[in-house]
Amino acid sequence: MNKVIFLFAAIITTLTSYGQYDPEALTVLDAMSEKYKKIGAFEADFTQQMINESADIDESIAGEIAVKGDMYVLKVAGQEIYNNGADVYSYSEELKEVTVSTFDPEEQEITLGNIYDLYKEGYKYVLMSTQSNGDRIVELDPESKDKSYYKIRLVIDKNDDLKKFTVFERSGNKYIYEIKNFKSADFADPYFTFDTKKYPKVEVIDFR
Repeated sequence: MNKVIFLFAAIITTLTSYGQYDPEALTVLDAMSEKYKKIGAFEADFTQQMINESADIDESIAGEIAVKGDMYVLKVAGQEIYNNGADVYSYSEELKEVTVSTFDPEEQEITLGNIYDLYKEGYKYVLMSTQSNGDRIVELDPESKDKSYYKIRLVIDKNDDLKKFTVFERSGNKYIYEIKNFKSADFADPYFTFDTKKYPKVEVIDFR
């Protein structure tokens, strides 16, 4: 009987740990966020792995990103995406064209630029574990059930650096982002705008 009671108590503890505003998790998240705010601008390499076990899919791509505030330059899979906070330029070297559209922050819920502050609005959070190497595992649970994903898992090391995060989608897709070679940088604002003058033979398709 004691074993049954203990097992029941353990299940209750596990269930109640999810979907909470865990103060320990908040301390870890705030320290991570504060560190990246002080940096101001950064650049990093990353890998993205998409897994769907039921569909037997396991695909990976690698890229690099530069971030300054709400602005970023993303280079991945033969594309270069420039976001200067107002407009987004998507350049394809293969197609020799660049499309320009108005930046809508709501269309990009989770990015390598906003992941450090994402928890501050619309999420519950819990510290799941602390590993022997000092890594902290924090899970974010979106308050809205209308999201296409139901969980984000962050791996934050003992130096408050975000090493990896995983987005779990309701469709069964799992996106794993690993951040490498992270370093602070100094970018002038024009860096985040695609300079069409440097590519005179590129077709510009403007959707603004």
